Order: sequence, then structure tokens, then C-alpha cells
Amino acid sequence: MLIRYSDWKKPTDAAYAFRLRPVPSPAVPPPGEPRDIRVLAPEVLEADDAERFEQRVRRWGGPEDETAPGERPYAGTQVLFEEAPWTDRLDAAALEAVLRGTVRVMRAPDGPTDYVLRDHHMLDVVLYHYRTTGGLPRRLFHADRHSDWCKDSFLEARVPQQAATWWKLLEGLKRPGDGAPVLTEEDVLFTTGKAAPTARMTGRDVGFSTLVPWFVDTTQVHWRQVLARPEAADADWLSLDLDCFQPAPQLRVCGGLLRDPRFHRMMAGARVRVFVLSPQFTRGGDKIDPWVIQGSRASSLRVLNLLRRLPRGVRIVAAGDEDVARRGT
Repeated sequence: MLIRYSDWKKPTDAAYAFRLRPVPSPAVPPPGEPRDIRVLAPEVLEADDAERFEQRVRRWGGPEDETAPGERPYAGTQVLFEEAPWTDRLDAAALEAVLRGTVRVMRAPDGPTDYVLRDHHMLDVVLYHYRTTGGLPRRLFHADRHSDWCKDSFLEARVPQQAATWWKLLEGLKRPGDGAPVLTEEDVLFTTGKAAPTARMTGRDVGFSTLVPWFVDTTQVHWRQVLARPEAADADWLSLDLDCFQPAPQLRVCGGLLRDPRFHRMMAGARVRVFVLSPQFTRGGDKIDPWVIQGSRASSLRVLNLLRRLPRGVRIVAAGDEDVARRGT
């Protein structure tokens, strides 16, 4: 039997390879005009790849909370990106808009671009940022209670959810010209910490929620160990999931990261910072049924505002059933 080389390709070099083309004229949309990523993506992907992208990669449908009989305002796919003026403190209305599925984009003058997401759709962020600026990441620092990485066999067996497989799928996103991956698995620096479950946490823990490639030593993913790696200083994109720091037991496990000066320098020097609400998981646990918002919106807003202002110095306290984050004086 003749076996072709193409039969041995990884999914990210075959069915899940999506080629970028040069951006003719990067342009940042004006504030207040939402743009649909399903319209923008074909402008930066090769034509046949753009069609396959929508067919092969799914997006979460959103939490199923019923605020009134028959009303589910969050059960919508996160496909809109909306530019907003830079501010280092969001309010409850801004958080609500993100929960309803619109990514908030803020660009600091001579500073980072911040993306605030409900669902961890990193490929969409890369495509949007590339379309609007022409820029692509070199290295990504990723702090999360879930790894969002999967094996080749997972991609081969089903149509993947972008939010649960983006780390792997980024290797399938190919740069224009040489066709090299936008990021390889080696270019993602992953740190995690999982608090022991308590009676007040919702959901249940599943052991396979923190997967990493074979070359990653799972005993070396504590934030202190990851920040000590020389390549951590090269991370120009950051991905921070709020469920890494919520609820209070998670903050006690991972909060030291937020006090480390090396992390502050990383936050201050990053070109892109991605903050993900992950509202289903902010009271602990990995498997939630039904798929609804957990935890406190006020707590999520405090943690989000804390994270975005970190380089200025903070004092962090974990108290009661919620995460409490207060500015230092």
C-alpha cells in the first residue's frame, strides 16, 4: 500500500491549516461601530481557507441564563468587535455588553491594545488584530485554569470549539509568505493553578481540562517557574482568563502572579492584552450544567479592572466568597 506524505500531516497542516494573506491597508474601525469577524476574516484569509474556517471551527453560543420567561440575552455567538475609547476602568454597562457577546477593543496611545472577551476566541482576536493593524504575535503568555489545548486526535474526531482548542489551532493559522505558523505550541507559555474544590464552588472538576503538549513538564507550570524562563520576557501578547483568579480560593492559589514585578513589566510592555471573562467558570469547576453565568458580576468587574491597571501597583486581598481586589495606597 502506498502511503503519501500528506497522509501523515498534522491536522493543523491539513484540514486545520488556514493561510493568511497580506493586509492591503490595515485600518482601525471608528469607535462605536461593531464589526462582524465573519465579514472581516475573509479579508485576511485566502479565499478557500476563509470558507473552510467557518465550516471547521465553531464558536460558543453563549450562556443560557433566562432573565425573564423566554428571554436569554447572553445566548448569542460572540462575533462582534467594537472599538471603544481607552479607559483603565470599565463599568457595569461595559461588562454587560461583553457578556452579551460583543468584544470590547481599547487602544492606549503609544501603549497596548486591550481586548475584553466573554469567550476565549483567540483565533478571532488574531484575525481582527491582523486586519486592523497588520500585526501578529511573536510569543504568548497564557494564564488560565483551563489550558485550552487539545491533541491531534481531538481535532480529527470532531469539529472543534474555538474557545476550547485555540492553543492548538493557532499552529494552523499560517503567516503570509513563508507559511510558518502564527504561533507554534512552543511559543505559548502556559501557567495554571487549580484550587481544591469547596462546597461553595459550582460545577465539577474534570481531569482532562488542563492538557499541555508532550514537551511541557506539567510540574513546571506554576507561575513562578514560568516567569523564571528567559523567553517569558519576549511575550508580546498576554492572555489572562478571569477564572484563574476567581473565586477566592483561586485567587489565593494564583494571586502571587499579580504581585510579581516581572509580571508587571510584562503587562506594561505587551502589545496586546486579552482578558477573558469566562463567566461560566468564575465560581470554580470545569463542567457546568446548565451553561449559565456563575459568580458575581461585581467581582468579575473588580478583577478585570485590577488586571488592566496592574503595572501601577496593587494590594490584593481574598475575603469571603468573592475575590476582593483593591488599589494600594
